Amino acid sequence: MNMREWLASGGAAAPDIVVVGAPISRASISPSQAWSTPPAFREALARFPTWDASVAADITELSVRDDGDVQGDRDEADASAAHDRIEAAVAAAAAVADSLVVVIGGDNSLTRPAFRGVSGPGGAWGLLTLDAHHDCRPVTAGSANGTPVRELIEAGLAGDRVAQVGIHPLGNARDHAKWAVDQGIHVFPAGDVGSRGMDAVLTAALADLRRCGAEYLYADIDIDVVDRAFAPGCPASLPGGLLPGDLISAARRIGRDPRVRAVDLCEVDAMADVAGITVRLMAAVFTALCAGVVERRRETTTP
Repeated sequence: MNMREWLASGGAAAPDIVVVGAPISRASISPSQAWSTPPAFREALARFPTWDASVAADITELSVRDDGDVQGDRDEADASAAHDRIEAAVAAAAAVADSLVVVIGGDNSLTRPAFRGVSGPGGAWGLLTLDAHHDCRPVTAGSANGTPVRELIEAGLAGDRVAQVGIHPLGNARDHAKWAVDQGIHVFPAGDVGSRGMDAVLTAALADLRRCGAEYLYADIDIDVVDRAFAPGCPASLPGGLLPGDLISAARRIGRDPRVRAVDLCEVDAMADVAGITVRLMAAVFTALCAGVVERRRETTTP
C-alpha cells in the first residue's frame, strides 16, 4: 500500500488523522495558483510507501479520514468567504476525539482561520512556524499570506507562545523583524539549523513554547522555508533556505509531540512546480509527519 491508497482507504469515524484541503490563492501577495495543490498533493502521495524505515514506523497502524477540499476562492473576489469555510471545516475535524488535523493548502493565509478553527474560544495554545518569513506584515488590506502571525497575535495569541524556525536572513523587511522581536516571538534563523542541526533547534523552540505556557500547539509548515533549488513551486522560496531533509526531520518530530493538535502544509503552487519537485516534497513531509504520529502512539501506550 502506498500513502495515496492509505489516505483514500480511510473513513474511520474516530480517526487518528483527519485531512482537510484548503485550495485558496486569492490572498497570496505573489501571483499564485496554490488552489491547484491539494489534488496534486494527493496524487504525489502515490510515490511514497506507508513505511518509514528511519523510525520503523508503519503508517497503516493509524486510521485516517480525508474530508476532501473546502470550496476554494477561485470564483470569488477575495479569500474571506473561503477563510470562513476553512475555519468551519477545521473546527468540525478537530471535534473528532484524539485526531490530528492536517490542512493542505493553498496559500499561507489559511493559517489564521485554521488556527481559529482548532483552538476554539480558549485554551493555552501556541504556534510553531517553519517558514522563511515572519508573516507579520501590517494588515492594511485584509488577510494575506504575509499576515497570519500578526493577525493571530493582534487577536490575542501571546507573542511568547509563538516560535519561528528557519527564518531567512534575506526574507523579511527590517520593521517586520523588529515587530516579531518586540512581541516576544522566539526566532530561530535558518543559520541556526545549519550550525546546530534541526533536532537541537526544534527541541529549543518546543521548550520555549512549553516554558511560556503553551499546552496545545498548532504547527504551520510553509514549504518555502526550503532552499529554492528544492522548492521551485513556492513563489517566495529563496536561495539559502533549509535542506529538504531538515524539513522532513522536523515534520517527524512535530508529529511525535503530543501537544500538536493541528498542522498545515502550505505555499506550494502545483501549477508552477518543476518536475513535481515541490509537491513531492510536500508529500514527503506529510508522510514523515504521519510516521511521527505513529511514534507518538508508541510513547503513549508503552508502560
